Amino acid sequence: MERPDLEDVRKQAEFDRQMSMAHVHRMRGDYAQAAEAIRLALHVKPEDADAREFAADILAARGQLEQAGEIYKALHEADPARASAEEKFARITIQLAEGKRQQSLLRDMAENPDKYRKHTHLPNPLIAAVASIVPGFGQIYCGQFVKGAAFFVGVTCAWLFLGLMGFDWKLAVNAPQQFVRQIDPFSIVLLCIATTLHVYAFVDAPVYANKLKEKEKGEL
Repeated sequence: MERPDLEDVRKQAEFDRQMSMAHVHRMRGDYAQAAEAIRLALHVKPEDADAREFAADILAARGQLEQAGEIYKALHEADPARASAEEKFARITIQLAEGKRQQSLLRDMAENPDKYRKHTHLPNPLIAAVASIVPGFGQIYCGQFVKGAAFFVGVTCAWLFLGLMGFDWKLAVNAPQQFVRQIDPFSIVLLCIATTLHVYAFVDAPVYANKLKEKEKGEL
């Protein structure tokens, strides 16, 4: 029986150690240390597909979507059977497209506010409430464009980061124990931010619209 090369054994042990550290750091939310550990792992085995995909996951979690997308795409092209890379590349592509669409929408709102303002004398509180189903759109309907954009971006970013962290709501029904394990302090903070901003935006828009109506009545 051929004895394994000691150098290969040493390299594999170092690779496994760095990969384990990278997983631990990611679970703790320390993406900087996770990125460093995966960099060292790739220094030992630069062509390892699992390590490269893990590196792309870290990039995505840190908001570097374009770089992560390039790695996912390369992994899928090299191994079309690698479904995880294909799925993540598709998700990144959608997120990038949505981000560009939102930027274009916000730019258009800032440059052409009359285009998004209802041509009635005063905003209707009921319509403001319905528009607030999408956070910030109720404020935009009432003419509060900067405030509406801030709500929209805040809620969207909170949910986006949860998605990048791999937070899966389906586990609440299919695997409650796994769902509980994925909840960490950072995800709780993001959930609180998203929920609070959404609820506040939903309440604030019709209240502001009603105040405008009451103000006009008092001035008549």
